[in-house]
Amino acid sequence: MGILYNRLLITLNDSDPDSTDYHIALVMLQHMTSLSSLSIQELACLCNVSKSTISKFIRVLGYEDFADFRNAAVFRDNKYDNPFNFVHDVLGFLKNNPGDSYLLTLLRDMQESYASLDWTMVDRLVVDLASHERVGAFGMMFSESAALDFQIKLGYSGKFIITNLNDRKQMHFLRHADENTLVIIFSDSGDYINRYSNIQDFIRKNDFDDTKAKVVLITSNPRAAQDPRIAYSILYRRTGTLHTHRIVYQMLTDLIAYKYRTYVETNGKILPAVKD
Repeated sequence: MGILYNRLLITLNDSDPDSTDYHIALVMLQHMTSLSSLSIQELACLCNVSKSTISKFIRVLGYEDFADFRNAAVFRDNKYDNPFNFVHDVLGFLKNNPGDSYLLTLLRDMQESYASLDWTMVDRLVVDLASHERVGAFGMMFSESAALDFQIKLGYSGKFIITNLNDRKQMHFLRHADENTLVIIFSDSGDYINRYSNIQDFIRKNDFDDTKAKVVLITSNPRAAQDPRIAYSILYRRTGTLHTHRIVYQMLTDLIAYKYRTYVETNGKILPAVKD
């Protein structure tokens, strides 16, 4: 669908239901498939606002002008030809396989990821979490959901980390991070740090290249761990073509949150992982 869809959802969720921004975002989402064919006058009439209000709103969304916005508004369920796209990947798998096969794949990936987990890397992340006051965790779409989930889990142990659904705020954090900042990236493909360079919707292309933060990647792609911009990675295993990271992330963040709490409660001593 595209980054615009994400940005409109965030605006809708974050705005007062009586506000103009909420109303415009709602109307745009309801007419998402036809936005790219509308003139600014037609869109203003549809939203029952002035053209200047539409112009201001699209700049708030991060687009330079209406032409830039309309280009971003082209609607396809797999706009960026992503092989991990939810419709092609998960819904396509469910269309062509019985539900039992889907559940068994989820279970197998969780078992394999747990069995192959490098606990020294988990412990290293725990120490970094404890030693860095400023920590950010980010991802795109389902991976950002994992970052939000991780933020809440660590909060139970008194550790606050920063995350943002808004992709521009993510890049702002990276751009202004210093050497004492830890950034955790959830990215199944490992391509989070490159995708911004490849997507036309992003004006700034080098925010990730320029960050001074210590970057840790949580991914299923071992090749991504070799990227010189990554300090180290925590790898999990995908056993088939189905991308199950949405589920596997929940297990991994549970384990890391537990190890962090254990570290804090034992004054810096990391207990050995319990494995059956």
